[in-house]
Amino acid sequence: MNPVRLNSIHYVQYRLGLAAASTQTSDAERACLRRHATGKKRLVEIGVWHGVNTKAFREAMSPEGVILAVDPFRRCFFGIRGFGWARRIAHREVEKSSNGRVVWIERLGKEVPSLDEVQPFLPVDFLFIDGDHSYEGLRDDWQAWKDHVAGDGIVALHDSRCRNGCGSERFTWDVILKDAGFEQVEALDSLTVLRRKA
Repeated sequence: MNPVRLNSIHYVQYRLGLAAASTQTSDAERACLRRHATGKKRLVEIGVWHGVNTKAFREAMSPEGVILAVDPFRRCFFGIRGFGWARRIAHREVEKSSNGRVVWIERLGKEVPSLDEVQPFLPVDFLFIDGDHSYEGLRDDWQAWKDHVAGDGIVALHDSRCRNGCGSERFTWDVILKDAGFEQVEALDSLTVLRRKA
């Protein structure tokens, strides 16, 4: 079936309460992510999709916290730009919590740290990378963001292990786990969690 049709059907089902917002993170991964996001003040999520994790981060972060929700949300509806089913679901999900503040940034993760409007929120104390899972995609996000993580800040990488050698898993093992500025603090399912050394 056409992906546009599938997405539109899911959106209608979601609005009718017949379908939930979807996520590719497991229950164990979500519990781990939420634990590491608890009390954080400057958070970034690259790859929002339906906002399931974004909502959890918003609920768990400090009341003074700000989360940058980064996703290009490429969208069209029969060639008409502006209809984004995932974007609409994400906004509705995240609005279910009023804790802290959310800044939506519809760009690729690698483009965001250089934006003027992002500078006041750097460095961040929690970064979740769940965008482009290719080798090049994770490489670009990592190179753009790693120097903008505060000392003792947390970086979580989705699809970074147990994925049969996919691009993001290979980049994690080839580069990230060898970075002397970070130490691994947890790993479960496809998730790797690191802390930046102070």
